[in-house]
Amino acid sequence: MSDLFSPMRPFPATGGECATILNAMDWSDHPLGEPTLWPAELKTAVRICLTSKFAAMVHWGPRHYTFYNDTYAARLGRKHPGHLGQPAHDWWSEMWNQLEPFFQAVLAGESYYTENARYTPDRDGTSREAFFTHSHSPIWDDAGVVRGIFLTVVETTAQLEAEARSELLMGELKHRMKNMLAVVQAVVNQSVRRADSKEDVATIIHAQIAALGRAHDLLTRSNHVDVPLSELVGASVDIEGPYGDRIHAGGPDIAIGSQATMALTMILHELNTNAMKYGALANEQGRIQILWRELGDVLELTWHEDQGPAVTPPARQGYGTRLIMALAGDLGEGVQIDYLPGGIRFMLRADLSKVKAVAPEAGIIQQPASVGTVAY
Repeated sequence: MSDLFSPMRPFPATGGECATILNAMDWSDHPLGEPTLWPAELKTAVRICLTSKFAAMVHWGPRHYTFYNDTYAARLGRKHPGHLGQPAHDWWSEMWNQLEPFFQAVLAGESYYTENARYTPDRDGTSREAFFTHSHSPIWDDAGVVRGIFLTVVETTAQLEAEARSELLMGELKHRMKNMLAVVQAVVNQSVRRADSKEDVATIIHAQIAALGRAHDLLTRSNHVDVPLSELVGASVDIEGPYGDRIHAGGPDIAIGSQATMALTMILHELNTNAMKYGALANEQGRIQILWRELGDVLELTWHEDQGPAVTPPARQGYGTRLIMALAGDLGEGVQIDYLPGGIRFMLRADLSKVKAVAPEAGIIQQPASVGTVAY
């Protein structure tokens, strides 16, 4: 391979794809002319650039004719390789107003360094926000005149997004922990009032805390951002458990935001517990159908029990009903509970804006709105 490269040209055999492309170019009509005749400073800078494993670039002359290496090329998208040896303005025109001021400063003899600078490069047909840490140094000739610019660069977009996401998750975790402790306190207080014995207190608290634990597991697996509604229903009702063949669930794919996951998990857990004690799962033939759909700006979720023991409206609202009503109230539209001969039919109508996961904008991680603690 080395035989194909002239040592008089500044494109060494170890320079990778970019060196191969530059070596194969026809330079006869290029303003810089034949590479063997280039100034020694340009040859040296290009050789260092092409053989560096760090992303590097060289701009030369008043029009900033550009050379870069394979590491830099990986960040250029569709701009590579057509802009090798071309003026920088022609291929960074969408952000030239950001580049020109410090280009002029470097050409005046100053070095330039910045961390996590924001730019809007067009690498795939659309200008997108990106962040870079870069250093620009003057290239002098023997007469002390700055003839070009040597630069190294690291893109930090992914790093900054990861840090922003980590900060978001830490804030969300703090909020969830506070909310979780408040819910646990309310569960304990109400369980003590509700139970007839110490054993009942322990049973009720254990069941409610287990439901909160499942909600937390869902949020952890989804990085506290969103949970598929089908997965939430499955975890809350235990469709894979002993009653799985008597429970049918279905609906469109909907990503539930972290602020609604806790409430929906607790609602479904309470319905499931009631069904096992008194409803469709308390006999051998009862069935439950859980369906959901989007109706405009509303999520409609229905829990319908059939073939269970006969039910009658309670004389007063129990703990479970009060819990469901309080949780559902945070989600918007409210609930409807019908007591039918074969079991209850529960319908939740929730604002999609309060239920769906928040979709972050490109390059920006947004923190979901916090949810208030449920009042019991």
